[in-house]
Amino acid sequence: MTDPLIFPLTHLPFDITELILGRIESRRDLVSFAATSTACKELVIPRHTEYRTLRLSGHPDVWAHLAERPDLARNIRDVTICEAAWKTSAEPQRYPTTLILADTASRLDTDDVVIANICKALRSMEFLHSFTWIEAWTPGGAYIDIPHYYNDVFQVLKDSKSLVQFKVVDNIVQRGISVPEEIEEYPLWHICDLQTLSLRQLGWWPQGVDMLLARSPNLQNLDIRLPLDASLLAPCHFPQLRRVNLNFSPTGSASEQVIVEFLQRHPTVEDLRWYPRHDTLSLTHGSLPNLKSLITTPPLACSILSDPTVPNRAIVCISQVSLDESTLAILDAIDTSQLRDIRVWKYSGMEAVNDLAQRLPQLTHLEIPQFGIPTRNDTANDQTYTIDDYVLILSKFRSLEYLIDSSIWPALKLGGEEKITSLAVLCPSLQRLGYYNTQKSEYVDIVLHRDGGKFSWTQEEAKREWYD
Repeated sequence: MTDPLIFPLTHLPFDITELILGRIESRRDLVSFAATSTACKELVIPRHTEYRTLRLSGHPDVWAHLAERPDLARNIRDVTICEAAWKTSAEPQRYPTTLILADTASRLDTDDVVIANICKALRSMEFLHSFTWIEAWTPGGAYIDIPHYYNDVFQVLKDSKSLVQFKVVDNIVQRGISVPEEIEEYPLWHICDLQTLSLRQLGWWPQGVDMLLARSPNLQNLDIRLPLDASLLAPCHFPQLRRVNLNFSPTGSASEQVIVEFLQRHPTVEDLRWYPRHDTLSLTHGSLPNLKSLITTPPLACSILSDPTVPNRAIVCISQVSLDESTLAILDAIDTSQLRDIRVWKYSGMEAVNDLAQRLPQLTHLEIPQFGIPTRNDTANDQTYTIDDYVLILSKFRSLEYLIDSSIWPALKLGGEEKITSLAVLCPSLQRLGYYNTQKSEYVDIVLHRDGGKFSWTQEEAKREWYD
């Protein structure tokens, strides 16, 4: 009699089992499946658990392994390549190790062989969903002087039938690199059918960017930071666009008006991040009716949120607000029941923050860069506050999980572990506390850890937004 506890999948032919398991995208789901029995564990570890996400800098041995094992490479979904040294503060590198043969790991391939392995491995990834290239053109890149490197990689991505997320992130794009980009046939401009597109400094040929945008009419997420005029957005229309992050230069009024018109053509946008330079810009009434998250300048935020033709907006996130009477009037005009995230630009004093806590105790994310430092208004009124007073105000945001940016952490450290523990106790939902580390010149997060009655904290790189 068959044991009813034996999972039927373990009795299927190996090829069929591989096809089924290959459809499971989440590593977490694979690990959960492996935990059900020894037989299931042998099916997925490491053949599947190590072959969903690839995040690395260098490692020609890994690329050689993947090129030699297309049966394993086919299941990789997400690839991130960094041409520079991997930052220790970033997400850790992730790549397969268990099944790499010793002779593969120890051999030294020529640059041309490594590039061929990279391209062969990428071609084997039948379910490749996302490709991110960080600092692709860094001067210290291993293959920057190889004429066909970029062309070959972009050609593979162009031919991919599964790729929906494509990101190129670099501070500079060097002109005259290897292949003449300013030709219509360059494969980068022919990558198509994307849902997410992120371009950072990829602006050496505007016509190419035009072509790239035109080939993905179903874009849902668009993140563009380019040294270009925004006129390239003039002909664009993406019926499914949900998230937009824009940063163009130069930023003349005519260029920014193009962006305004672009936004007015896209009522589906739910998340907008854009900082125009001109305070007089405004959208026509009725624009962006589905907007849920807005990170922009105070004048544009007031213009959009005070639109009388779109009453009771169900906003989840707003930024650059000033806690004054005009802002409070806007909060009264929108539906704040869904509001969970506020980024405060400036505030008059502690009473303003206290009032915000009374109005919006349900906030889970809050950013107040100067919180922890006495304001001019407090000083003028001879109001002095201790670190305990600041913690008490925070405790009134009963659901607060992430204090994105503030000035409270140095004062907490100065007060010792007792003050830090007090914060953890009075703000039981708080998980992360962000601040600007002047010594490292970067934003960092203090992560709070609670284990029963014990409390500890660690420091790590600040969490990134969706477009990072």
